[in-house]
Amino acid sequence: MFLKRIIIVFFVFLFVQNQFFSSAIADPCKNFDKAVIEEYEPIFPFEEKDDLGIFFNYEWNKNNQKKIIKRNKKEFPIIKFSLFEKKLHPGAVVKMFNGEDLSEMDDEDIRRLVENSESAEIQYFYENKINMIEVSSKKYDSLIFILKDFVLNSINDIEAKEGFFAIDHKTSFYYKRTDLKKAGEFLSTENCLISDVIINKRLFYPEDFLTLINFETDQDKTTKKKYFSYSEGSTWMDVILKGLAKIRVKFAFKKFPFDTQVLKIQYQTNDLLSGEEATITPASSADYQFISIIPTEQVFISLNKYMNDNFLQEWTVKSTKVSSQFVASDNFYFDEITLAVEIERKWGYYFYKIIIPILLILSVAWYVLWIPTEDVESRLTTSIVAFLSLIAFNFVFQDVIPKLDILTSLDKFILLSYLFCAIPIFTTIRLSKAIEKSKKRASHLNKLIRSVGLVIYIFGSLTIFYPVL
Repeated sequence: MFLKRIIIVFFVFLFVQNQFFSSAIADPCKNFDKAVIEEYEPIFPFEEKDDLGIFFNYEWNKNNQKKIIKRNKKEFPIIKFSLFEKKLHPGAVVKMFNGEDLSEMDDEDIRRLVENSESAEIQYFYENKINMIEVSSKKYDSLIFILKDFVLNSINDIEAKEGFFAIDHKTSFYYKRTDLKKAGEFLSTENCLISDVIINKRLFYPEDFLTLINFETDQDKTTKKKYFSYSEGSTWMDVILKGLAKIRVKFAFKKFPFDTQVLKIQYQTNDLLSGEEATITPASSADYQFISIIPTEQVFISLNKYMNDNFLQEWTVKSTKVSSQFVASDNFYFDEITLAVEIERKWGYYFYKIIIPILLILSVAWYVLWIPTEDVESRLTTSIVAFLSLIAFNFVFQDVIPKLDILTSLDKFILLSYLFCAIPIFTTIRLSKAIEKSKKRASHLNKLIRSVGLVIYIFGSLTIFYPVL
């Protein structure tokens, strides 16, 4: 009996302890909600900065598996965008910075120079000219979305004829909430899922205007979770978006079926200029404001992982790329980020089931030229049967070929094959007249057409396919 009481007391203790710790974890979130309700003012969560406003392009270093500043062949950094100096065009190459050679500096040192210098004399190269310019630091407002990860679970459909592709993705990003800095102190080290109390407060959520450019989203299979956290003296909002989306793309079919396509997944922020949110007061009175999207190294890693591990049957993923550019509107600048997936069509189906059968039918038609020239009836019968077979075969596979107003590589090959399938018919008819005058001359012409025509056909086919192989 005594042992039974001890066991009961032990389980009651565990239950009470569990409830205590649960309450302790929930308190920071409740305190944060309370502080938001009492203190929140609808302002842009801009962060005020004071530097030269120069941003460099970036790229992925495959060897070191890290994101680096993009440089030219001589290791000079390439400008992505200059906030204050319009002469520093995107693509300009910076050579010297206050007399220092940037090709000999690492990425972190270059960033520190831009962020900590009050002024600088910059030598740059643009449009085959070396220029000098002096720049000074200025205050500006920035809102930076950190694209933490982009997991491309699958590309479900690539509808080339319809002009779109569908993706199943998971996007994670976070940004600093300067408007909730004081309230965030209650969070300590906890991550709090956004509560109904905060939702009813109608906070301004700039992440809702970080838009995936698409024409259709499956709302039933799309979820968005938002968390608040506090670290490094700042309040942060983390957003995890999962869902299905269809994205328009203009396919290039000229080299079909040996074509490559680039599927672009783009996020933009310029919707912040529209609607009531555009009237929300900025955090400061700076003359320049810009919103940027910066990918972490994990974004590159995830895309490369998809390149090596995907379920596409008709395509091969050749490469992936992450890039971005600024779009200006008065003194407001927006970043657009593009996640590009380059794919190459697997052409085996078209080669073995279309091109090879056409060559076999054409071979039958062309071998008519080895039948004696005086056997007109046999030559005509074989040639016409082969020609009609080619026409019939064309109806079999016409549904798999895009109906376009341009000639693809496969279209050119088919037209060339039609022409050379008809040549034996024309040759037989023409030589049936010539043989009455001279059998020897007719035989000579037949051999000449047979040899020259074969060479021309092979050369024509190579001309069509060699540039795209």
